[in-house]
Amino acid sequence: MRLFIATTFPGEVLRDLNARVAAARPRLPAGSWVRQETQHLTFAFLGEQPESLLDRISAPLTEALAKVPKFEASIRDCGFFPNPRRARVGWAGLNPEEKFGAVARAVREVVTQNGVALDGGEFKAHLTLVRIRDPWPPASIDLFQRTLRDFRSEPFAMSSVTLYASQLDPNGAIHTPQREFALG
Repeated sequence: MRLFIATTFPGEVLRDLNARVAAARPRLPAGSWVRQETQHLTFAFLGEQPESLLDRISAPLTEALAKVPKFEASIRDCGFFPNPRRARVGWAGLNPEEKFGAVARAVREVVTQNGVALDGGEFKAHLTLVRIRDPWPPASIDLFQRTLRDFRSEPFAMSSVTLYASQLDPNGAIHTPQREFALG
């Protein structure tokens, strides 16, 4: 099964963000926009794994994440990966970054100790909004940034992460929760 560990965000927070983005979308070039119902923050993508991994990592994840305190978070700011000049992904930022980073470190440590090889990329707390295939002109990059640079969501509680199975589908991946793990 194809697995990843992530967190989702309250619907009202995502609605506010996506309403702001929707107002600018008609003036932006083509991109693959992430549907609100699938927007999440991935802490670790595990790829194809045997179902037995679920049981093997559940207890260690429960223990490790119980040591990471719950916290109040918000969505704010925006940017591009790898950078605005060569934009491939447009994203909204998550704060406080260091607390999301602590969750990611706990998750990644447990899964790597249980034999899962991760991609090795550095974790950056963000919410992917659009994947860009063909380069956007500077004016479009600027419009995206102007649309979101002053956005700040209402605060929300960050209290758990979920282990999902992901099934690829022509209409978009289907994410099915398998296990939930509470923060301390």
